[in-house]
Amino acid sequence: MSLNRRAAPCACQTLCERSHLLSSSSSSSSSPPCSSSSSSSSSLPPRAPTQLLRKPQRGPATMLLAVATALLLQSGPSAAFVLRGHSSSLLFQSPATANGTMEGNGVRHISTSSSPSTLALANRSLNLAAAATVPQQVPGSAVNFTATSGAQQGHAGTRGPRIYFLMLAVNGISNFDIWKAFFANAPREQYRAFVHCKTTTCRDQVLGSAFTLVPTVPNYYCSDLVSPMQELVATALQDFDGLPNQYDKFAFISDSSLPAKPFSVVYQTLSARSGSDFCAFPSAEWADSPGSSLFRFEYAVKHHQWITMNRAHAARTWELWASGTLHNFMTQYRMNVYAQQSHSNIFGDHRNYGCLDEFWYMLSLYGPLHAPDNQHAQDVHLSMFTGGSLRVSPDAGWQGECDTFVMWAKYMHSPGWNPFFDLYSKLDSASTPNPGDTSRPGWWDQMSSVGMRAVRESHFLFIRKFIDNPRMVDGPNFAAAWISNVL
Repeated sequence: MSLNRRAAPCACQTLCERSHLLSSSSSSSSSPPCSSSSSSSSSLPPRAPTQLLRKPQRGPATMLLAVATALLLQSGPSAAFVLRGHSSSLLFQSPATANGTMEGNGVRHISTSSSPSTLALANRSLNLAAAATVPQQVPGSAVNFTATSGAQQGHAGTRGPRIYFLMLAVNGISNFDIWKAFFANAPREQYRAFVHCKTTTCRDQVLGSAFTLVPTVPNYYCSDLVSPMQELVATALQDFDGLPNQYDKFAFISDSSLPAKPFSVVYQTLSARSGSDFCAFPSAEWADSPGSSLFRFEYAVKHHQWITMNRAHAARTWELWASGTLHNFMTQYRMNVYAQQSHSNIFGDHRNYGCLDEFWYMLSLYGPLHAPDNQHAQDVHLSMFTGGSLRVSPDAGWQGECDTFVMWAKYMHSPGWNPFFDLYSKLDSASTPNPGDTSRPGWWDQMSSVGMRAVRESHFLFIRKFIDNPRMVDGPNFAAAWISNVL
């Protein structure tokens, strides 16, 4: 099947061809929505974390206790926090943990300098702390807090898993009627939906819908789309309706995407997984830089922006981004300093292309991968990584778990596990997407009922990119056909 069916030019300017936050996906024309591919880096730096706003009546210790309460509620009843001062430590734990054995699975640190989201989470947690025994003060002026969380499932009071749909939008959500139908009969306790809008048009569109608006934050093409993503995460973490569940999921979706399954299937699939879904690009796309003296190569894995995180990872990324972790990634890895050509990427060649949101999440959570050279293969086990381990080799293909279909023509025929080609090969000619190029993914401006049924039967939970109101090849209305064939 040819990848060159329709090569319509992108209507967006070069700098927005990747960025869904700087493009319009509400056009009814056949021009492609601006893509999420990476081509060049912006000179503007990421947004620096804002200092924690302080109120005179609340000192650092009080605020840290509030944050501890918030994370206690996030971690569930089997959790404990240790507030450490210069001369003493105070245990802060839930009643469910006080008389039992706790199995720790991680350590987290928060200081009195953090983002506005920290303050919002802390302030809200103050209203929920009455049930816990909270010390009045913590000795010592330099206070660190350590949180160790254990299993959450099965304790009295813990609600069922919840899916947090985190959408990034510019001028609006394409094919919004389909998303309305997707959420129409979804049990409210099983999901929350949040959207970060760039424009007033987008904000007006979603009022009264299943989507809750989050504050619009500054963001810059390529060098920082993580700020609005983390604003969505921070808002979702403030959902204190019932004790959190370790199987909660935080799924990023695009304004040009569509659900590829009914809500019930998406919910059952994501809530059954314990880890996070990262769709890792073939290894030729990974970024590399000279490693330490013990290792020659250091790799940052490139992944799709449209990831799904479990609760532990979502909370951890919130803390890491607020602390400024890897805000300098684009400079550190010398991203996009060479002109990109179709043959540019070779595993371990120090020629790196991509954007912050395509590297930051895995790199911040797992750190760089190390190897003695760029020739030999090895398997690296990654905790809470759906798929278990990652193959580090020059010829590694798609890895991890890919929840969203994105049409990258360059890697459509990549060997090994390849759910993208599996779906692509089942599409009829009328449903084949425009191919895109090396710097932006393909898009759909039309589809048939045959193609829609192939989407429904595919591996994917979401699919992109679609213009608004595509042409229905064998029917009068695209949205009605999608709802009938897919949802």
